[in-house]
Amino acid sequence: MNWLTNFVRPSLKEKLKGLVAQKEVPDNLWHKCPGCGHMIFHRDLEKALNVCQHCGHHMRLPIKKRLGMLFDDGHYQRIELPKVADDPLKFKDQKRYSD
Repeated sequence: MNWLTNFVRPSLKEKLKGLVAQKEVPDNLWHKCPGCGHMIFHRDLEKALNVCQHCGHHMRLPIKKRLGMLFDDGHYQRIELPKVADDPLKFKDQKRYSD
Protein backbone atom coordinates (compact mmCIF):
# COMPACT_ATOMS: atom_id res chain seq x y z
CA MET A 1 0.00 0.00 0.00
CA ASN A 2 1.16 3.49 -0.70
CA TRP A 3 0.65 6.56 1.48
CA LEU A 4 -2.16 7.91 -0.72
CA THR A 5 -4.46 4.94 -0.12
CA ASN A 6 -4.26 5.60 3.61
CA PHE A 7 -5.87 9.04 3.14
CA VAL A 8 -8.19 8.57 0.13
CA ARG A 9 -11.30 6.51 0.65
CA PRO A 10 -11.76 3.57 -1.73
CA SER A 11 -14.17 4.14 -4.60
CA LEU A 12 -17.48 2.36 -5.04
CA LYS A 13 -16.02 0.29 -7.88
CA GLU A 14 -13.35 -1.16 -5.63
CA LYS A 15 -15.92 -2.01 -2.95
CA LEU A 16 -18.20 -3.81 -5.41
CA LYS A 17 -15.36 -5.51 -7.27
CA GLY A 18 -15.62 -8.72 -5.26
CA LEU A 19 -19.43 -8.75 -5.18
CA VAL A 20 -20.19 -8.44 -8.89
CA ALA A 21 -19.12 -11.29 -11.14
CA GLN A 22 -17.44 -10.13 -14.33
CA LYS A 23 -18.24 -11.76 -17.65
CA GLU A 24 -15.39 -13.79 -19.05
CA VAL A 25 -14.67 -12.96 -22.68
CA PRO A 26 -12.99 -15.71 -24.73
CA ASP A 27 -9.65 -14.88 -26.31
CA ASN A 28 -10.57 -16.15 -29.77
CA LEU A 29 -13.47 -13.78 -30.59
CA TRP A 30 -11.32 -11.49 -32.72
CA HIS A 31 -8.44 -12.33 -35.06
CA LYS A 32 -5.87 -9.86 -36.35
CA CYS A 33 -4.98 -10.18 -40.01
CA PRO A 34 -1.20 -10.53 -40.45
CA GLY A 35 -1.47 -8.96 -43.91
CA CYS A 36 -3.24 -5.66 -43.20
CA GLY A 37 -3.66 -5.58 -39.41
CA HIS A 38 -7.49 -5.34 -39.41
CA MET A 39 -9.39 -7.00 -36.58
CA ILE A 40 -11.87 -9.59 -37.91
CA PHE A 41 -14.71 -11.15 -35.93
CA HIS A 42 -14.36 -14.95 -35.79
CA ARG A 43 -17.78 -15.63 -37.38
CA ASP A 44 -17.00 -13.30 -40.29
CA LEU A 45 -13.67 -15.05 -40.76
CA GLU A 46 -15.37 -18.47 -40.86
CA LYS A 47 -17.93 -17.24 -43.42
CA ALA A 48 -15.08 -15.99 -45.62
CA LEU A 49 -13.29 -19.38 -45.29
CA ASN A 50 -10.36 -17.86 -43.37
CA VAL A 51 -9.63 -15.19 -45.99
CA CYS A 52 -9.33 -11.55 -44.93
CA GLN A 53 -12.08 -9.48 -46.55
CA HIS A 54 -9.92 -6.35 -46.54
CA CYS A 55 -6.68 -7.51 -48.15
CA GLY A 56 -7.35 -11.10 -49.33
CA HIS A 57 -4.73 -12.67 -47.03
CA HIS A 58 -5.32 -16.42 -46.54
CA MET A 59 -5.08 -17.43 -42.89
CA ARG A 60 -3.81 -20.83 -41.78
CA LEU A 61 -6.36 -23.62 -41.44
CA PRO A 62 -6.25 -26.33 -38.80
CA ILE A 63 -5.49 -29.71 -40.39
CA LYS A 64 -8.89 -31.22 -39.57
CA LYS A 65 -10.74 -28.31 -41.20
CA ARG A 66 -8.49 -28.44 -44.24
CA LEU A 67 -8.96 -32.19 -44.73
CA GLY A 68 -12.71 -31.78 -44.22
CA MET A 69 -12.83 -29.20 -47.02
CA LEU A 70 -10.52 -31.17 -49.30
CA PHE A 71 -12.25 -34.57 -49.19
CA ASP A 72 -15.88 -35.42 -49.98
CA ASP A 73 -18.07 -35.01 -46.90
CA GLY A 74 -14.95 -34.95 -44.75
CA HIS A 75 -14.46 -38.72 -44.98
CA TYR A 76 -10.88 -39.86 -45.30
CA GLN A 77 -8.72 -42.67 -44.02
CA ARG A 78 -5.31 -42.12 -42.49
CA ILE A 79 -2.56 -44.41 -43.70
CA GLU A 80 0.30 -45.20 -41.36
CA LEU A 81 3.63 -45.02 -43.14
CA PRO A 82 6.55 -47.28 -42.24
CA LYS A 83 9.25 -45.63 -40.17
CA VAL A 84 12.39 -44.64 -42.04
CA ALA A 85 15.72 -45.87 -40.73
CA ASP A 86 17.77 -43.28 -38.89
CA ASP A 87 20.60 -43.38 -41.44
CA PRO A 88 19.42 -45.20 -44.58
CA LEU A 89 22.66 -44.50 -46.50
CA LYS A 90 24.94 -45.41 -43.58
CA PHE A 91 27.03 -42.41 -44.51
CA LYS A 92 30.40 -42.14 -42.76
CA ASP A 93 32.66 -39.13 -42.76
CA GLN A 94 35.92 -38.18 -41.13
CA LYS A 95 34.06 -35.78 -38.89
CA ARG A 96 31.03 -37.18 -37.06
CA TYR A 97 27.72 -35.49 -37.87
CA SER A 98 25.05 -34.94 -35.23
CA ASP A 99 22.13 -37.34 -34.91
